[in-house]
Amino acid sequence: TGTSQPTTEPELVKNVGNGIFDVSALMQNSSTHGTETNPETTSNVQVQKADSDEKQAGDAVQAGEGDLGTGKEAVTVENQNQAETHQNNDSVSQSEPEAQQNVPESQQEEPEAAWPEYFEPGRYEGVPNEVYHAANGISSTQVKDARVSLMYFNARHVEKTIVKERSPVLDMGNLVHVLALQPENLEAEFSVEPEIPEGAFTTTATLREFIDAHNASLPALLSADDIKALLEEYNATLPSQMPLGASVDETYASYEQLPEEFQRIENGTKHTATAMKACIKEYNATLPAPVKTSGSRDALLEQLAIINPDLVAQEAQKSSPLKVSGTKADLIQAVKSVNPAVVFADELLDAWRENTEGKVLVTRQQLSTALNIQKALLEHPTAGKLLTHPSRAVEVSYFGIDEETGLEVRVRPDLELDMGGLRIGADLKTISMWNIKQEGLRAKLHREIIDRDYHLSAAMYCETAALDQFFWIFVNKDENYHWVAIIEASTELLEL
Repeated sequence: TGTSQPTTEPELVKNVGNGIFDVSALMQNSSTHGTETNPETTSNVQVQKADSDEKQAGDAVQAGEGDLGTGKEAVTVENQNQAETHQNNDSVSQSEPEAQQNVPESQQEEPEAAWPEYFEPGRYEGVPNEVYHAANGISSTQVKDARVSLMYFNARHVEKTIVKERSPVLDMGNLVHVLALQPENLEAEFSVEPEIPEGAFTTTATLREFIDAHNASLPALLSADDIKALLEEYNATLPSQMPLGASVDETYASYEQLPEEFQRIENGTKHTATAMKACIKEYNATLPAPVKTSGSRDALLEQLAIINPDLVAQEAQKSSPLKVSGTKADLIQAVKSVNPAVVFADELLDAWRENTEGKVLVTRQQLSTALNIQKALLEHPTAGKLLTHPSRAVEVSYFGIDEETGLEVRVRPDLELDMGGLRIGADLKTISMWNIKQEGLRAKLHREIIDRDYHLSAAMYCETAALDQFFWIFVNKDENYHWVAIIEASTELLEL
């Protein structure tokens, strides 16, 4: 592939030797985020120039302000059980335009541009991802797929039997890409795990603690024993029923104690036991019946309502205590019954996981890691200035014709700068190389570029977008070990 890449270093990006570049002239008017690095969070590798000379590729990478080798043994790495996989594969999360598909429509709401069905050769800003990926022209990703095999290219891009859709599972490379290049798009593309507000219920223990405190604040309800005591006290005030007696003499004694109006046997007639008992029963029937003093609390309350309805009515006005047993869902419903506005962590997280807007879900921990990577990039003395330069443009689409084949092509570099006629392009790459020794890092990155056909993309970028220089900004994504290395696409690489 042809390229407009110059064979000498332009004056604004000066090669000072030993693989280090001076970009101070380029960045005179740039806004920066600080030039000091924090060795505890990132180790910086200064700008390196990649070439095809295997001897030079094996030379030691020049360390920046932070020493890449410092504290290497103490590095905490994500998924440490997969250390061997990291070492063998050194997997790279590509942040090429193809990986940024299906951006929510909210980004193109104002104004909604009418994009052509056919893009003529030229430069187009603000083209939505879905429009770009459906547009005419062969992209560098399609060329790479053809280099895998024509069968694979046909299945993915012609017959479309291999479909690569954007997954709701987070790709750290995509998140870092947005934070570093288009932070204003974070909310549109990603759904960040909500922060749990202070006082929200998070565990069963916190639910029970609330229920216990609520129950303790309520006016005490009458217990079953309390009600029973009241019933027995009432019964004790009632006149006793007259015993029927076990013998005629006992029955006669009871009969004699009856009020006169109940002594219905005429004097001079025989006082039979049956007649006397009938009088006693008639008298007893006029006495108030004692209330029952056994049964459940509710049954005792019914008895109490007979003799003291006002007290039972007052008891009914009292709030019942919440149940302290049951499943977590039961406890949540109990708490809601007395405080509907209370916040539950489970409900917040469940609503977030439902992901009704179809965004990519990001946990707080993942966001923290990505922000640390962003910090490492912005604090790097060269990468930070490139990423924040006031003249930068991000995700600009270019359409053109390849002079050698006549094929329509399209490219979309991550970043471009135009400095008075000097056009510089760059791609941001997240990579996992936590266990690569510093002296072998340059050669390893060179091999990554070749193996993943990054040089092919760079050549297409330079030719189609008329770039004079092209750089890869590599950042290590392993937890708490975010070194940065900048590699220039040399003429030799672009001609491969």
